[in-house]
Amino acid sequence: MKSWSALASTTVLALGGLTFFAAPAHADLVTSCVGVGGAVTVPGELVVPAGKSCTLEGTTVEGEVTVRKGADLVVIDGTLNSSVTVRHNAFLDTKDTEIKGTVTTRGAYGAYLDESEAGKNVRTLKGRGSKNESFLYTIDSKVGGNINATHGDVYFVGASVGGNIASKGTEYTDLYDTEVNGNLHIDGNRLGSVFCHGEVHGNASYTGNVGPLQIGASGKDGTCRGVSYWGGNVEVKGNAGGALINDNIIRGNLVGQKNDPVAQKGANNRIRGEVTGEFADMPTFTTRSAPATDERADEIEGKASERRTAAKSDAEDAGKAF
Repeated sequence: MKSWSALASTTVLALGGLTFFAAPAHADLVTSCVGVGGAVTVPGELVVPAGKSCTLEGTTVEGEVTVRKGADLVVIDGTLNSSVTVRHNAFLDTKDTEIKGTVTTRGAYGAYLDESEAGKNVRTLKGRGSKNESFLYTIDSKVGGNINATHGDVYFVGASVGGNIASKGTEYTDLYDTEVNGNLHIDGNRLGSVFCHGEVHGNASYTGNVGPLQIGASGKDGTCRGVSYWGGNVEVKGNAGGALINDNIIRGNLVGQKNDPVAQKGANNRIRGEVTGEFADMPTFTTRSAPATDERADEIEGKASERRTAAKSDAEDAGKAF
């Protein structure tokens, strides 16, 4: 039998129902996925072609996964042993799935991680010509590395992040019941940020945000119940949408500078370090009368559900992927 290096042109291989595309000169096998795949192991890379849909259940993919422009990938109870890239207007939806590499979205429709694990980093980037309408939604999921978000809506609930979160220039960044083992930096978010009943073990900074900030506190963008814990310093600087700070235990310092309007500090904070800068007292009625709203979560859930339903239907119409 000839070795892969002896092949002079691209070869198509059929093996056990799978179709692989092997390029010359030591290239890995590439599987094109259109349709529905089951409990098999894909030995090389997996690609969802542009505009197509692939759903996998119980599938293991050894190589990199790419969801091309306008494509959909839905994975249930799967194992993806390398990185995942989600391109312009593409969609990634996982349930009970482990991703051992980095997840990168670039101008994507969105990424939805439900009871899943990303072993390394997660990055959301703005693609060329794309609007800031993408989303990263994680529910009851774990990220082993860092979150670097520069695009779209960012929403975490019941999540655990092993490293840092840096969100810069997104629409908003909301974290509910979420643990961040590193630092948290929220910068330049157009619609602000909510942090509720969570933990940040490092330092935190909120800088140059246009929209309102709720740091442990209730407000118009959500009602918060429970105490938030901050292992280091919390800095609130140069924000333009107002900041409400309440129901926090801060082991380091609380700093407020150049916020317009001035950041408001509630009575239910325990701050171990120093309080420096400018703060106003939060009126008692702010916490009592804050309306409960889940509009942000509902909007993302609606987008994800619509795209997921369409993807599953398209995949079923296409038949077996392999």
